[in-house]
Amino acid sequence: MIPAKTCSYDCVYCESGRTTHLTIGRETYVSPEIVLEELTDYFGQYPQGADVITFSSAGEPTLYEPLGDLILAVKRLYPSLPLVVLTNGSLLWNDAVRSSLLLADRVVPSLDAATEEVFARVNAPHPLLELPAVLEGLKAFRMDYHGQFHLEVLLVSAYNDHPQHLGEL
Repeated sequence: MIPAKTCSYDCVYCESGRTTHLTIGRETYVSPEIVLEELTDYFGQYPQGADVITFSSAGEPTLYEPLGDLILAVKRLYPSLPLVVLTNGSLLWNDAVRSSLLLADRVVPSLDAATEEVFARVNAPHPLLELPAVLEGLKAFRMDYHGQFHLEVLLVSAYNDHPQHLGEL
């Protein structure tokens, strides 16, 4: 759904490497029909080929503007499969992003920092992203969302693993 390394962060720990397109702009990078065709082809070949459908990326899946429509379509086509979204949580301050995730069965946002300094060092966010907005977005989403919510915290030695910072997290 998202071109490789299109993200709102450039995290020091990213297994996919450096972010090449740092953005907070949501777009339709590929049509939802293409994604649905690929899923249909896959399940045509492997009818029992999954226990869950997960939206993640070598980038940030909530940058995909028609995410809510795609989630709805996938839930209609494959109602027996739980749908999970792995997100860095950076765009949850946006009402449209929060709304697009409401039909997912499980949402797993990340939170790696409790201070602006650590946020800048660990996540290297887009310049328009500020930690208070990210935190408020996480809280707002949790209030609206009734599915499974699992907050992921990744600790990076000498970056965000100091006892004082852990206490703040």
